[in-house]
Amino acid sequence: MEISRTDFPYIGQLIYETHHISVFYINQFGEFEYEFTSSVFRKNPYYTSLKEQISRYPYQDDPNNYPIFTSNSDMDFFYINIERNDHFLGAMVVGPSLQSEISDEKINRIMNALKENTNKRSLIEIYQLLPVIPTQSLLSISMLVYYLIYHQKLDRSMVIEHNKELEPFRIQMENPDLELSKGRRNFIFHSNLSYERALLDYVKNGHVEKLKDFINYSIVGNAELGLLSKRSRLRSEKNLMITGVALVCRAAIEGGLNEETAFTLSDFYIQQLEELERLKEILALMEEAIYDFTNRVSQLNEQKYSAAITACQKYIYNHLYGEITLDQLAEITHLSPNYLSSLFKKEVGISISEYIQRQKIDEAKKLLTITNYSISDIGTWLNFYDQSYFIKIFKKYTGLTPKKYRGEQGYLK
Repeated sequence: MEISRTDFPYIGQLIYETHHISVFYINQFGEFEYEFTSSVFRKNPYYTSLKEQISRYPYQDDPNNYPIFTSNSDMDFFYINIERNDHFLGAMVVGPSLQSEISDEKINRIMNALKENTNKRSLIEIYQLLPVIPTQSLLSISMLVYYLIYHQKLDRSMVIEHNKELEPFRIQMENPDLELSKGRRNFIFHSNLSYERALLDYVKNGHVEKLKDFINYSIVGNAELGLLSKRSRLRSEKNLMITGVALVCRAAIEGGLNEETAFTLSDFYIQQLEELERLKEILALMEEAIYDFTNRVSQLNEQKYSAAITACQKYIYNHLYGEITLDQLAEITHLSPNYLSSLFKKEVGISISEYIQRQKIDEAKKLLTITNYSISDIGTWLNFYDQSYFIKIFKKYTGLTPKKYRGEQGYLK
């Protein structure tokens, strides 16, 4: 029996009422069609930010027919894609929840990680509102929701196998055979070409902060990977990661990192990979390598320009989705607008306005590549309030219209 779309709210409400865990439904257009949360939770200042994070996840890029688990800042979620006749209808997102009560130490760590002014009281309150659900119980809930939607029974070990976030739980279950029998693996370099391009672009440009967000929300793809060794799953995994190191190394060189330094780092990480015997350790070292290369490129970029110009670039980077004026930049650098404009052109080689346009178009290219957001929305978010002007500027720097660019990148139109 095929479930009706009108049943989704009913399922969501039952899950919320039974387990006191929030449930959201995001349709194929990336819009929230309904949500079941407490009124107190919705009033918390961090609630809006949490929903924005949930909405940005590229659900329909995930081809797996399993509940997919993700975690950020100790908050656990899972989502289930809703498909019918190979057409993506949306995703049911369940969470957040906690595995255990949040400690003061964790709250302080989370506050230190946030790059903004944080309200500790509100942050503590939102964590206190979250239900505490052990991993095994959350896994059972996900399988129940999946059964209610698809009327299909899932094997618990297969759900664990398809989720990086559940790997520590798998280790606790002491199931080494599952680790060695993996025929598929979730990692950025072999899941989705769009994500690979975005990641390598962040490495090349030294965008460490962007890279952190990307890994938190987007690094885990779920596509089928090639098998590079028929004799050993561990050997295959190492081969895949070695390929990843090579790609990151090349991106860092393109970003200005000295070739000898880059190749020495590459050899070092490959040698370290060869010494590891657990898949979890291999993935952790790979992420360490990505951060290392990206940080080195970032440090080089900071050394290129004066403190005032570096401050301008950081401000522009952090405020791409708002209006950026010369007066604002002059204020943060304590320079006159005319002098700052002249200094920027002298050091960077282009005017401030052109630099801002280029940065916005680069951001638009990423959104067109890795999301299904509409072209008009992307233009509006990046402060191109006239869509025709957005298309004109986009074509000026890429030679293509946004629509044609998205089509050539192979993303869904």
